[in-house]
Order: sequence, then C-alpha cells, then structure tokens
Amino acid sequence: MKKHAYFIGSVFLLLSSMGMMSLMTDNDKNKTVKVITAYLGNSDYSNGTIAKRTFDSLLKQGITARDSAGNSYKVTDFTFSYGERNLYEDSTGKLMVLTDYLSEFCTGDTLTTAFKHFVYVDKRTKPGDTAYLDKIRVHVPNGGNLGAKGMRFILTK
Repeated sequence: MKKHAYFIGSVFLLLSSMGMMSLMTDNDKNKTVKVITAYLGNSDYSNGTIAKRTFDSLLKQGITARDSAGNSYKVTDFTFSYGERNLYEDSTGKLMVLTDYLSEFCTGDTLTTAFKHFVYVDKRTKPGDTAYLDKIRVHVPNGGNLGAKGMRFILTK
C-alpha cells in the first residue's frame, strides 16, 4: 500500500511541476525584453571606428537611446572615459607611446563642463584615441531606469 501511495504522490508532484513549468513558459512568452541601444548624437553610431571630426560634432549633440522598435528614451546619466595616446620620452631618451585615461560621471545626456572644455576648447581629441561611454542609464515610461548598451569609439583621421 505504501508503494502505491509513494507512486501516486510522485506522479502528482511530477504532473503539478510540469503544469507550473507550462504556466511559467506561457507567462514568459507574453513578456518582451527590450534591448535599448545608445547612439552618439542623432546618428546610428553606436560602436566602432569614427572620424575625429564626426566624433566631435556628434558628441556635441549628446547621447540618444532607442529600442529595436524605434522608441526613444531619455538618457539620465552615463560614464565618459577617454584614452588619450601620447608620446613620452624616458630618462634614457627612448620614446614610448602611452595612454592616459580620464573618466567622469555625467548627468543627463551630455558631457560635463570639464570634458566639454577638454574636447571643444583644448581640442585634445585626435586619431588613435579611444572614447568609452559606459553605464548608460535611461528613463523608461513606468518611472524606472534601465541600462543601455555601452559604446566604444576609436578615433581615426
């Protein structure tokens, strides 16, 4: 009798867990995961190599974000990091190319005043440098924030 009770109990547990898995799968089908991509300015640049002149002009426009359906999102903040390649000379006179990294947290969709000065006034961007825009957060309609995919640009002539 005990064997039948264990068998019936096992079958019941198996069927109920399969039913729960089916419900979970049906609920997951109704949810759509939105992938939000950030772009440089009002362009389709989101990663890769970019001409220095194009980078500078698009960066003035700020960062935009949209999902695969074309819906736009307001960028709330991001981290801007810049790898500036420089030529240095060591104590023996040997030349070395080294990269200096600068990074700053930016609120909104544009650079901080310090980085605006770095890019537009000092005109320090040059071919060979790398710009990183990471930890990009956007405001979504339900009142929360979501992360958008970060960007990396290598500047060319």
